[in-house]
Amino acid sequence: MGGKALIVVDVQNDFLTGTLSLSDCPAKQDGVKTVPVINKLINSRDWDLIVYTFDWHPNSHISFVTNSHKFPKHPDSPVTEKAEVYNKVIFDINGSRREQVLWPPHCIQGSWGAELHKDLIVPANSCRVYKGLSKDVDSYSAFYDNDKVNETNLRQLLLDQAIDTTFICGVATDVCVNFTAVDSHEIGFKTHVIMDACAGVTHEGVRGSMEKWKSLGISVISSDEV
Repeated sequence: MGGKALIVVDVQNDFLTGTLSLSDCPAKQDGVKTVPVINKLINSRDWDLIVYTFDWHPNSHISFVTNSHKFPKHPDSPVTEKAEVYNKVIFDINGSRREQVLWPPHCIQGSWGAELHKDLIVPANSCRVYKGLSKDVDSYSAFYDNDKVNETNLRQLLLDQAIDTTFICGVATDVCVNFTAVDSHEIGFKTHVIMDACAGVTHEGVRGSMEKWKSLGISVISSDEV
């Protein structure tokens, strides 16, 4: 029988109380409320592996609305002049189309905003995975960048520990949790998303993510079912 891993996605200060606080996003979900639920999950069972993922962006990152003027727009882009937060822009990166939702600057490498929330339990034997390090491509999934050109070390960490089942929680439900869960399933792991240990950006996005997961066979559960 294979092992079980808890993947804690992006429970970082900027997403909980900082520049991209989920409580200020359209769904008004409070990411801080996920922390005690995640802590209970960490303490309630003997996980074979616990992984914490981090958005880990350079100051010049393509997802920052403040940098949108620094990247050439593709002719197909619906936004070509002044861009705003939540706009979807299409950039021309080395001759290729790259769609990008724009966000406030967040999770800048080495900043307070990129640190895990102070109340989150982090066992000494846990692992960390960093994503979004390249300035010109985002990385919602903890496995790959958005173009699936570059892979993080997450898949190898799981394989090295003979993991066959993942339990995913954290933020945001409809962005990084969603992409991480879909990739986990597509790679071949039995994948579960723990909904009461997640918080999302929009209600529509959360509903759409849940529908996608169920159609793929990804289990949508509560922390009491773990």
